[in-house]
Amino acid sequence: MTALQLQAEIKRLLDQERNINVLEAIRMLLRREDPTVEDDFTEEELAELDKRRERHLRGEGTSYTLEESIARLRNLGK
Repeated sequence: MTALQLQAEIKRLLDQERNINVLEAIRMLLRREDPTVEDDFTEEELAELDKRRERHLRGEGTSYTLEESIARLRNLGK
């Protein structure tokens, strides 16, 4: 399916959609709006994340690459 075909299908589906919640979600997605991310975390959780980041930036503690993290998770079940 080409981009033009996909756009045409999406336009057709949008013309038929009547659910305001679906339309608002699509608008948010297309505008790439980021609903307040901070609502996902409490103030205490954000403070803890900030502390951990600061420790990481100072070279304190242990950090893992993505590959190391995946390997560690795979080895948990062994």
